Amino acid sequence: MSEESRTVSSASSSEDTGQRVDALVVGSGFGGAVTAARLAQAGFSVTVLERGRRWRAGDFPRSPQLHDGWLWNSDRGLYDVRWLDSMLSLQGAGWGGGSLVYANVFARPAPSLVDEQWPLGERRADLDPYYDLAGTMLEVSPVGADPATGRVPPRTSILEDLGQKMSIRPATIRPNLAVRFGTPNEWTPNSHNVHQRGCSFVGECVLGCNQGAKNSLDYNYLAVAEQNGARAITESEVVRIEPDDEGWTVWSREDNGAGLVRRTASRVFLAAGSVATTEMLLRSRDVDKTLPGLSPALGHGFSGNGDYLALSTVRQGTGDLTTGPTITTTTVLDVWEKSEPVWFQVQDGAVPPALTALLDRMLPLPRIRAWWRSRRRRDPRRTMALLSMGRDAGTGQLELDKQGEARLRWLNRWQARLYRAEGRVGPAVARIIGSPVRTPITWSIFRRPVTVHPLGGVPVGSDREKAVVGPDRQVHGYPGLYVMDGSVIPAATGANPSATILASAERAIEGIIRDVTGDRSWKAPEWTRVRRVPIPEDDAYRWMADRRRQTAGDGIYLDETMHERTERRAHAGRLQVRLEIPSLDSFRADPRHRLPVSGTLTLARLPGTHAVSGQLSMFPEGADYLMKYDLEFTDSHGDSWSVVGIKRQRGRGPIARYRGLTKVHLTARRAGEQSTDVSTTFVLHPRNVLANGRSITPIGFTAARRLKAYLAFARFFFRHVFGS
Repeated sequence: MSEESRTVSSASSSEDTGQRVDALVVGSGFGGAVTAARLAQAGFSVTVLERGRRWRAGDFPRSPQLHDGWLWNSDRGLYDVRWLDSMLSLQGAGWGGGSLVYANVFARPAPSLVDEQWPLGERRADLDPYYDLAGTMLEVSPVGADPATGRVPPRTSILEDLGQKMSIRPATIRPNLAVRFGTPNEWTPNSHNVHQRGCSFVGECVLGCNQGAKNSLDYNYLAVAEQNGARAITESEVVRIEPDDEGWTVWSREDNGAGLVRRTASRVFLAAGSVATTEMLLRSRDVDKTLPGLSPALGHGFSGNGDYLALSTVRQGTGDLTTGPTITTTTVLDVWEKSEPVWFQVQDGAVPPALTALLDRMLPLPRIRAWWRSRRRRDPRRTMALLSMGRDAGTGQLELDKQGEARLRWLNRWQARLYRAEGRVGPAVARIIGSPVRTPITWSIFRRPVTVHPLGGVPVGSDREKAVVGPDRQVHGYPGLYVMDGSVIPAATGANPSATILASAERAIEGIIRDVTGDRSWKAPEWTRVRRVPIPEDDAYRWMADRRRQTAGDGIYLDETMHERTERRAHAGRLQVRLEIPSLDSFRADPRHRLPVSGTLTLARLPGTHAVSGQLSMFPEGADYLMKYDLEFTDSHGDSWSVVGIKRQRGRGPIARYRGLTKVHLTARRAGEQSTDVSTTFVLHPRNVLANGRSITPIGFTAARRLKAYLAFARFFFRHVFGS
């Protein structure tokens, strides 16, 4: 590309369209599609330049041959895979940009993450209405039942069950997806009068949807742009941009590279994606010298959105894990890593058989790999991905190498806590599902992260020394040149960023149109039918934030069994409860050292077994007892009972303390009665003491944290038993 840009002045290799338009939009991804649609609706003459081809349902590659429509660099295929030296970046190429191959998730970042790094006007509260607008345009909804089975995909159930087993089920949600669910064999018009079919749950979303059920941008925003007069020029790769006397000149390579085409416009909107847009501006400043005044901040603030990939072939259970939309669940995690909280999320991912076949064809040593598979008996349809993303440092810097191509300065140690926490997901999941979790060779051997969500590189702000574009997205020093894509997102979103790019572009282009036209009331026509899009991820964010506060310092649980002391042992009662300390930090800070209790109670003088719940005060400060149970239950007649059990120390020294801890005086009283109904004594036999001790189970995300929690509780307990 850089070589082409140096030949622009050669008249013999160029063509001039001779027509100046109001706006040239470079790129048709999430930022470019919004920009083109809104400018066209506002009455501007618009041309959209897209380097890739126009892919239609049925055209997307499925061949196991790598050079059959897959790679941009080999035959102008679907995927542009960029090795940025310290990171691998993946993006789509075609009319619709990354929306052709993304996993459909429409998610908002946690409000707490959209902090001071984000410009005023770009934070959650400001963007929420525009998220609703974008969600309405894309007609998003969570995954439903597979029309072939009547059930949700098996991966959905596995991840939801996993959340249940990890005691974080409310943190696992089904996110909104830009997928058309409905009858798979019927073409019906969407809200933009473009015909689509319903999802057939083949799990090939990231390969391009041959079903026509993916709500990619060509079915909505770009369709709206063309319906309102925007002109689409596909297979047009921009190689040079420069200002002219009346606005801007853009040179692009077209006609399969046979020549260069010159186009002019009053305004140019760059939306080629974070890497490509930043690279284009770097070339303009440092190679072509057409934009020498660009900010020194150009290229700074790059983020991989904390992307982290792992794979597992699930041995337990049955079902085809390659079916369904690519992603169906999101699990929010908020864990402690080196005494600080780390927030990220994990999503399930389908691994399409076509992709497995393609990779199998690419990898070396086919005979050895076939022998290894026969030994391991790994079923490719039982393989699923675990896709993590979080808040990385966002301190990468894009620059040009000697060939004029983008490379990235990136240090893994700056995101060490995030990567370490994401890496612990695999062992935690493997322990529960009984199947190993592995990372790709790019990380396991080369320690190079892979991102499908590149962000940043074009900082936003009022100071030209620290920012490339102003709050209005206009490049400092170059009126009429705007940047509208993920390169202006100031930090990792910690969630799939497409919704944020859409919402941010919606807000920005609305302001630009109002400024240019002078019509301060202009707004997108679709506002009249915008619906409030549910935000299931916010419920998960809130629940996990509360859980982190409630589980600071990790915790433990243990089971306690005591027997009633009576003359007729055969009819003796039993108290069997679970004691749980969700947060050792909160437990130790509480002067009464309270913890929740639940279990069952039987009494010799009261028929039946009763489910009890309540709390235990363990070694409360200033109290004249060692422990106190405050429990409740409802009997078979529907009467409510309160139960108080107290352990007291009689005498001095550790022996007296031990005896006090193994005997509880219990009183049960029916609600509304002043007289005592039942008064008895429960004891712990030596075998119960041993069993109770063995049942102590620490709660923590890693083995080291579980050990730390166990030792912290042991110190607390034995200090109060033997310390005085």
